[in-house]
Amino acid sequence: MSEWVTPALAFLGALVGAGVPAWVAVRGQRQAARSEWRERFDRALENLTSNEVAKQLIGDELLADLINSDLGSEGDRDLARRIGRLSLRQAVTGLSVDSATGSSDNGEDDHDLEGEQ
Repeated sequence: MSEWVTPALAFLGALVGAGVPAWVAVRGQRQAARSEWRERFDRALENLTSNEVAKQLIGDELLADLINSDLGSEGDRDLARRIGRLSLRQAVTGLSVDSATGSSDNGEDDHDLEGEQ
């Protein structure tokens, strides 16, 4: 019985010895990828909120890429999708809605984004 205990423990030790650094490396790569996603997301938001139409279009494209990117988590991509829907809604309605007051830049009193007034 003791003939297999030593080799088994040595094997388990080797697995742990190789597995822990591999897990740390994978985790580090995942964190780096998520950090990269966040930097790109910040740039997309900066462009989306710009007063320049060209930058807004670039922001839309960056956001679309982030929605399909595997660099971020599912929660990150969900956030990008929600912001993309808001951006699309704004583009379709032509409104720049201030969510705190419900007012828009077209001079009308808008109470929600669905157009019910």
